[in-house]
Amino acid sequence: MTSPVADPEAPPSASLDPPPREVELKLELAPADWKRLSRQTTLAPALAAAPKAKRMEATYFDTPDGRLRANGVSLRIRRTGAARVQTAKAASGPSGGLFDRVEIEAPVAGDVPDLALFDGTPLAPLFAKRKVRAGLAPAFAVSVRRRTLVIGDGGFVAEMVVDEGTVRAGERTEPVCELELELRAGAAADLFAFARRIAETVPARLGFRTKADRGFALAAGEGPRVVKKIEIALDPATTAGAAFQRIARACLAQLVANERALRDLGAPGAIHQSRVALRRLRAAISLFKTVVDDERRRAVSAELKWMANALGDARDLDVQIATVVEPMRAAHPDDADLAHLAAAFAARRDAASAQAREASTSARYRLMLIDAAAWIEAGSWLAGENRVRDESVSAFAARLLKKRRKRIVREGADLAALDPESRHALRIEVKKLRYAVEFFETAFGGGDEGKKASRKRARRHAEMLSRLEALQEDLGALNDLAVAHRMEALFDTSDESLARGFAKLERPDAAEAGPEHVASARKAVARLAKARPFWAPPEKG
Repeated sequence: MTSPVADPEAPPSASLDPPPREVELKLELAPADWKRLSRQTTLAPALAAAPKAKRMEATYFDTPDGRLRANGVSLRIRRTGAARVQTAKAASGPSGGLFDRVEIEAPVAGDVPDLALFDGTPLAPLFAKRKVRAGLAPAFAVSVRRRTLVIGDGGFVAEMVVDEGTVRAGERTEPVCELELELRAGAAADLFAFARRIAETVPARLGFRTKADRGFALAAGEGPRVVKKIEIALDPATTAGAAFQRIARACLAQLVANERALRDLGAPGAIHQSRVALRRLRAAISLFKTVVDDERRRAVSAELKWMANALGDARDLDVQIATVVEPMRAAHPDDADLAHLAAAFAARRDAASAQAREASTSARYRLMLIDAAAWIEAGSWLAGENRVRDESVSAFAARLLKKRRKRIVREGADLAALDPESRHALRIEVKKLRYAVEFFETAFGGGDEGKKASRKRARRHAEMLSRLEALQEDLGALNDLAVAHRMEALFDTSDESLARGFAKLERPDAAEAGPEHVASARKAVARLAKARPFWAPPEKG
């Protein structure tokens, strides 16, 4: 599963070859939990046979304005004893617990980067820039004790690299303890099963952050960040199965990227973006049903739904506080009933946020992530013959997008006749189609498409996305009317002051606002029907 690193002596033509790739499964845990894990009898033989731990020191470089980080590149010189090795890595996309990146590595004589080693490689254009060459300086350092174990279980053999140490940027430090697993023999599913056994023993978590990610954030003084969707690039010739994996990995990566913000801050944005990641992943599973339908699909989706529901109350309360309660409180600052209502909403929101954080730290959630990654990467849906799985993503996506738009236009033709439940179901279908349009943005055209045709396709994509967003907004407004009036069920309205506060809220009346939103949504459906498909070849001329 690991390709050889690039040959620094290769001729310039080597840059035309596919970039070398490194694939790993990573788990993060606290140093104390590694000590507890290392005392388990299952690891005793591997630890006894392992060579002595090595001390490794690495200095990472960047320009003062962060040009390498902005390009998704890390550059380091690692020292092990007297030896020095220079390594540059460029991320080629998140991989759902498996890291997938270009890596260029070679020995160097000193502690200053040798940029000539990048000549003739995919990273040559970046390191040829004058501001990069002139501005490189140490950004942060990593110091770890590395121990390498070989784990065997029947026909399964894996290498487990354990790194314990510290990331340091100036006066700031952060502990690091990681387990990186690489399959040597056996099936990929065996690797995930072993990782799951670890996570059942100690609270290990699926990891995406590299040491470079940690160091760059530490150097910038960044706290936990709220991460929005991760962009996905698809080659039109990619198979539908491989496209699903890339899309699902990106969704899983977004979910994991928001964990720290969700746990440490309980920020409303973290809850929202975590739910978005979960919805996008469940939508991908639904959209690719004919590709990934196996005995585990429903169970994986059900666990993702459980987590989304665990975040639901907190998100709904955030929306109601921001759009209804706070505006009324600001308009009537001396109203005691509204003040009491605002305090009750805040307390209920804090309790719901605490429940969301508790779910994100639970063993069920940690195991859910590993199980989802295992299914994405090594599920039984990958075995045997499946014509749809093995066709090009461009053919698969064109058929899916056309079919789903047709269904929405048909079902949305007479919105006024739909009951609230049917409108909500339509809203979910619109949301899935919007996610599909986002997923498949780059699945058409390709390198042989001219610039003019490419620009036309991009305009059509933007137009389709805009019309779906408008329709989703109208249907969302109708759903919000129902949610707003269900909020009272979360509170004890036998409290007279609280009941008076609810009575004073200026919420849109469903009977009055509903028809207006229905009319707007019908127009949005008509505009969606007329939108030119970006998946079709643009006309010439």
